[in-house]
Amino acid sequence: MVQQIGNKVSVIDDRAAPGSPLTKTETKKTVYPFVDLVRFIATIGIVFIHTEAPSPGQNFEAFLHHVHHVEYYLLLRQLFKFSTICYFLIAGFLLADKTLDTNPFKYYLRRLNIIAKPYLLALVIFITILVITTMHTFQSQYVFSVIKFAAFYTPFWYVPNYLLCLLIIVGFYKYTSSLYFGGLLFLITLSYSYFDVYSATHTGSHTTALFGFVFYMWLGVYIKKSNLVEKIKQISPVITGAILLLLFVLCNLETHYLFYHTHTHDSLNTLRISNQLYSVAFFVFIISLCTKKPNFGIFNPRKETYGIYLYHSFFFFFVIPYTEAWLSPMLNINLVSYNIYHLLAITFINFIICYLASTAFVKLLLRFKLAYLPNM
Repeated sequence: MVQQIGNKVSVIDDRAAPGSPLTKTETKKTVYPFVDLVRFIATIGIVFIHTEAPSPGQNFEAFLHHVHHVEYYLLLRQLFKFSTICYFLIAGFLLADKTLDTNPFKYYLRRLNIIAKPYLLALVIFITILVITTMHTFQSQYVFSVIKFAAFYTPFWYVPNYLLCLLIIVGFYKYTSSLYFGGLLFLITLSYSYFDVYSATHTGSHTTALFGFVFYMWLGVYIKKSNLVEKIKQISPVITGAILLLLFVLCNLETHYLFYHTHTHDSLNTLRISNQLYSVAFFVFIISLCTKKPNFGIFNPRKETYGIYLYHSFFFFFVIPYTEAWLSPMLNINLVSYNIYHLLAITFINFIICYLASTAFVKLLLRFKLAYLPNM
């Protein structure tokens, strides 16, 4: 693989994770330094958001209502709520680098082959472990409920949603330069926002919003096709940062209202209007800020992002809870705490363990070419 930054060209390999470049090796493309930075920060955010402190066997949102000064905890989690939408923006932006006019569905099938195999393997293993550790006697109905839970209410929801969004964008690719097409997709997103966040009769999850994120994949395509990156780079990071900060405050105000004055089960829902604006603002801020290739040290977001996304669930679902159950009686401490400072400390510790362990595990899989993970 040959890479250079700026206006110079790069040769990108054909094996990549969701949101990664995917072109034929003989095709020359520009490499954008902000892409890996967004991917890196968003992956940290995804792991952090999914890492929760122990609660006494109840809905976590209900548990938080008993925590004093919980606004500190909500504010911290809001900090990373741009992650999911930024994944779709990056995926669309990189998709616009592809030549899809001749045979777009051939491209889609190639992507499907690359993405589906590691996803299905990880999902089957996850479901198997969950069934074995929670079911005492075999019940087919329970197994189906576990499958439904894993597919729609764990981080595994993202990949089928991504593939569905990609299919729509590829199928209607000739319309992706149209603002009317983008407006139609945005109306679909707004409908999910209403029913999943604001409706008094029905509150769903962003993980079941099957068409709720197509707009952001389209927006990524539109940004690339319209060459908006060069225009964004001309804006001072001070200005984009100030807008980002303002929207972050707005997000927290909306979260406070939803948490204390509504019956929603997810006051930090990704599809809140304020959070959608915040996510796009973060994307724009990173573009304006990142002018050269970042140094990630031992981390490699281009290679590791997909694997971390697939396997971090194993650590916060299985490893961390069993470790906490073992440590709690041994140290004679109760890890379930309504003290905000204890809650924050435990959350940070769990996140660090989960992120580093996931990264090390993925590096091991890539090193020995296991689990079908793409290795460039």
